[in-house]
Amino acid sequence: MKGLFHDVALRRYAVPAVALLLALIILVSRGNQAVFLLFNGLGPHTGDGLWANWTLLGDALVILVLSLPFVGRHPALVWSVILTAVLAGIAVPLLKYAFGLPRPPAVLSPEVIHVIGRAYKSGSFPSGHTAAAFAFAGVLSLYFRSAWVMAATVGIAVGVGVSRMAVGVHWPLDVAGGAVVGWLCAVAGTWTTSRWRWGASLTGQRILAVLLLLCTLALFFFFKADSPRAALLPKGIAIAVLLGSLPGLVRLWRPPG
Repeated sequence: MKGLFHDVALRRYAVPAVALLLALIILVSRGNQAVFLLFNGLGPHTGDGLWANWTLLGDALVILVLSLPFVGRHPALVWSVILTAVLAGIAVPLLKYAFGLPRPPAVLSPEVIHVIGRAYKSGSFPSGHTAAAFAFAGVLSLYFRSAWVMAATVGIAVGVGVSRMAVGVHWPLDVAGGAVVGWLCAVAGTWTTSRWRWGASLTGQRILAVLLLLCTLALFFFFKADSPRAALLPKGIAIAVLLGSLPGLVRLWRPPG
């Protein structure tokens, strides 16, 4: 298994290939709504709080903040996350606008669907949260080249995708599409990082560190989750990330010698 995950092509394209295959199966079987209702029914059985919190791990601001502990330690990784975020931040809104598909709350009656948080109705494909989660998982997997890292991060990203159905705002095809877009943005972002190394320079690292610090402060003071059940998690993430990033930040601004 370890040897398989060290194969470059497999690391880059296995995840989006599986996501595309699942999307094809759903399309051929016409099971988009049926699969959605299956996962949407998880909330009442497992507790809404689980999915309200898990879905936050796909928020773009949270993803950026989670990269702060790598500052001063893995500059190429941080730069890859930033470039990947820019690519995903362009691709996802463009695709949402191009497809213009309605979300489940705009199609299904309130008696059928279980919504946790805000009932978004437009901009369905692809799922932005899923794209962000898979983008981050892709960068970590491609950078560390570890089967354990890949399994853990992809598992969390899959959970984010499931959470988007559990909270009632995305179809399975949205989730599969988000996984493909996010991972391919990670492939493009890491490729660009290897050729454009500004973010790995000392000046670049310091600028990116300040940017991520501002993101962390914004997460703590201004971020509002869609569900009150997830109100504490953003503040907890911000505090934990700040504490974990202190050694790297000190290293970046330590005087020479």
